[in-house]
Amino acid sequence: MSGLRASQLGKWKHPDEVESAEDILADPSSIPYSAEVNKALTPARQILWNILTSPNEDPDEYVPAKAWLEAQGKDVDDIIPYVGTLSVIERAQIANWFETHVGLTKEARVLWMTRLPIAHAHTIFIAFRIRKDPRYKTLNIPDLFRKAWEVQLTGIPTILKDVDVDKECMESLEEEMFENTDRTGVSGNEQWGLDVGHHQGGWNPYIDAPKLWDGKKREGDEGELEVRLTWN
Repeated sequence: MSGLRASQLGKWKHPDEVESAEDILADPSSIPYSAEVNKALTPARQILWNILTSPNEDPDEYVPAKAWLEAQGKDVDDIIPYVGTLSVIERAQIANWFETHVGLTKEARVLWMTRLPIAHAHTIFIAFRIRKDPRYKTLNIPDLFRKAWEVQLTGIPTILKDVDVDKECMESLEEEMFENTDRTGVSGNEQWGLDVGHHQGGWNPYIDAPKLWDGKKREGDEGELEVRLTWN
């Protein structure tokens, strides 16, 4: 108990204040593209433009995501949820590059976000990376793209199942630190730093914490909130 009251906290964002993967990916302007993304996608700018404007023209062997749509009996403008193991940041960078060099306007996002044009951009980026593996250096472009699509199709996560492990862990830690129920006992009654002063920048970590952590199963008393400063 005394350890909590003598511990000042550095300020951080509560997990529910942090942008979700959906928030980041919904705004392609949020994460500038990297040099790697630019190097991988620049040679494919024309084919990506063709897919955006005339999706039925390019041969399926060069656009395996399109072949997959056709095999599934889907239309070329249907959602493609598979992104392999690309991180949220990598996908945001690819989307930023795509809008900057191909989509050009925010109004065009509806034509490519989660659809064939950006799916093939993901395939191209994955192919760019796996070609660095000696096992794949001799593959021709169609075979390389098919291999990249296999990675994209079978990898985890997909856009339908994004998991932010760091955020979930932080939520669990905060629940242990800040909730006010019988489970946490006296430590949950806003005890952090009580005997040594304010947290970083005057931050009150209990403000904006989820209301469900203040279950009121245990009512603290005024004596617990008394400051007991000591000096050597």
